[in-house]
Amino acid sequence: MSEFAEVYVASDITFAYLIKAQLEGAGIPVQIANENLAGAYCLDGMVPRVLVPASRADEARQIITEMRSASPPEPDDLDGPDDGAS
Repeated sequence: MSEFAEVYVASDITFAYLIKAQLEGAGIPVQIANENLAGAYCLDGMVPRVLVPASRADEARQIITEMRSASPPEPDDLDGPDDGAS
């Protein structure tokens, strides 16, 4: 049995499943710990955690990094143009 490593802690189950689909598409086996808490608030660290075989953890983290950098910025990250007018 292969040892699993945590590669991502998701804020919600939907994003955990998106990551799972992307990693499985790359041929990496994935487990989601705490996935049955989809409707619960994140209490006591019980959030969805994405797990992969330890031997594939670095590859999975790279895919997650690329996936997150390709996604649109969050509304808080959007700044208007700095026209210098004050």
